[in-house]
Amino acid sequence: MTWVVPLALGGAAILVMAVFTMLSARKRHRAIVAPATTAGPRILVHDINDDRCTGCDACVAVCPTNVLDLVANKSRVIAFHECIQCEACMFACPTEALVMYPQGGTPPVLKVPEIDENFQTAVVGQYLIGEVAGKPLVKNAANLGRAVIEHMLQTGMQPGALGGGETHVDVAIVGSGPGGLSAALTCRQKGLSYVVLEKEQMIASTISRYPKGKLVMAEPYDTQNMSLLPVFDAGKEQLIPIWRELIERVGLTIKQGESVESVARAADGMFDVRTTVATYRAQRMVLSIGTRGKPRTLQVPGENLPKIYSLLEDPDEWRGKAVLICGGGDSACEAALALADAGAKVMISYRGKGFNRAAPKNKSAIEAYAAQGRIKAKLGSQVVNFEAETVTLALNDGSQKRYPNDAAFVLIGADPPIAWLEKMGVRFVERPHQYQLGKTDDIVRRLVASAVECPEDAARAAAQVLGGSIGIEPQRPEAVPMPM
Repeated sequence: MTWVVPLALGGAAILVMAVFTMLSARKRHRAIVAPATTAGPRILVHDINDDRCTGCDACVAVCPTNVLDLVANKSRVIAFHECIQCEACMFACPTEALVMYPQGGTPPVLKVPEIDENFQTAVVGQYLIGEVAGKPLVKNAANLGRAVIEHMLQTGMQPGALGGGETHVDVAIVGSGPGGLSAALTCRQKGLSYVVLEKEQMIASTISRYPKGKLVMAEPYDTQNMSLLPVFDAGKEQLIPIWRELIERVGLTIKQGESVESVARAADGMFDVRTTVATYRAQRMVLSIGTRGKPRTLQVPGENLPKIYSLLEDPDEWRGKAVLICGGGDSACEAALALADAGAKVMISYRGKGFNRAAPKNKSAIEAYAAQGRIKAKLGSQVVNFEAETVTLALNDGSQKRYPNDAAFVLIGADPPIAWLEKMGVRFVERPHQYQLGKTDDIVRRLVASAVECPEDAARAAAQVLGGSIGIEPQRPEAVPMPM
């Protein structure tokens, strides 16, 4: 039985090591959070606004200690005792749904447009919908497009009160994204005159400019599409053609290439809308412009060169070219992946240590492409300056290096169009972090008890708009792809 002693000693050694490891971990955690008795309240806790949480998984993906998980498509703290207070989850959240703040304190406030429960601004008769109103995602925008038109009719708007004509309409709609298109379709269904003003030469310009193959997600998944616009998980190559077909079937009119310069409330309560092309009068206004304002810049020499872009439209155009992507979020990662697939020589420069701001799928893909040598990832780097045929980067080892460069895409976000909205009379106010606007399908049902979910193909959606059969042909999968 001589083996019993060493076995006992070995077991004791393992136990001692386990206790030592546990105590060391606790000591590190105490050092991170700092005792409140010596330095004030330093323990940070989470606050999650379910109304703003899209279930995108970004916070879960970046947490190094599995503190968070998705429960019913919402972020939840499941193991706070493992939190190392790094705040990566907060920085990764794209909608300010998750914040961290000192325990015992108050979560930071949200700066949001002043709107009522029907998304009407402080200017009576003017409505603000979509991401800029605090309700991101395509399905929410589409639902709100219908809801605001229904609310106009229920609060006394008289169709045709301005007498008709191309420039005298019941509703002026700014933007042809999902919110604007949904509002226009509802006007068409209700017999209201309208004008859709789109500054770009395309509908839904944000989605239309997504990189080739990018999936347009029909989130939030716990919300039904109660609008008249088909919305489902699909690439832009499937979704945009369906929207165009629907526009053609119902005869929607969209003024492309008209940028709104000013909106003024006249003495008679009507809205005078001046664009770069014409002036319109409208009884009501819908602002559905999204949050993409002026693209952010790097503020480095050479950034005004013609080879610098803020949007990637056609990856195939850059086949064989040396292309730099600046940024580490979803837009930057998706652009880098699309360019690599198109055969470009791709380098991505990001000042962070990893692509933790990107969605898990994009993060995994960019890391895989980098490991395979299909993309050169320069983490911890920054652009020093652009030259005609090169770019100089400051690398994470403190050195600087010049690389061949034919084009660069600076994809580091955009400043929201707050100034433009304030010019339109929209006021911004501070609200508690738990400020919520409610589910958008419930908002539609509150206004239209008989509302039903929108079909996913153009023909049936058009029939719903026009109120009857319009010669619907059998659906062909190759023409109208179903969601995966």
